[in-house]
Amino acid sequence: MLLNLFFIFIFLLIFPPFSQSDPNLKLKKCCQKLVNDDKECVRRFCDFEAISQANVLNYLSTCTDRGETVGHMWDCASSRIDHTECCKEKGVSGKCLEYCAAHDGVPTNYLDYLFCVESFNEIRDCFKEYLKIH
Repeated sequence: MLLNLFFIFIFLLIFPPFSQSDPNLKLKKCCQKLVNDDKECVRRFCDFEAISQANVLNYLSTCTDRGETVGHMWDCASSRIDHTECCKEKGVSGKCLEYCAAHDGVPTNYLDYLFCVESFNEIRDCFKEYLKIH
């Protein structure tokens, strides 16, 4: 019996449970704490697979006027960590790097950054990569 428990313990150390390394589950767990934010936006968009270059404008047009929801969800996705180096490695440049420097929160003048939609997937992927190992 003790030997079995020992092997299970060793196995879990070597192969941590899937949920510990799944960035999407970590994102959703963070978003569950957003109890004062817009429920529809959190339900629909707090998912790395649900938000992409193809629908980020839909997300912003739906959720921008719903209090601090966009900023709080951005904090969950970005972990408020500076992802600038990762973004540069993925080809993100110029003003779009402000989205990568997430330690200051999300830039709120979205219209100034419309051209950054092209880089959204790369920025999102940096957030996911960080959450995968942290």
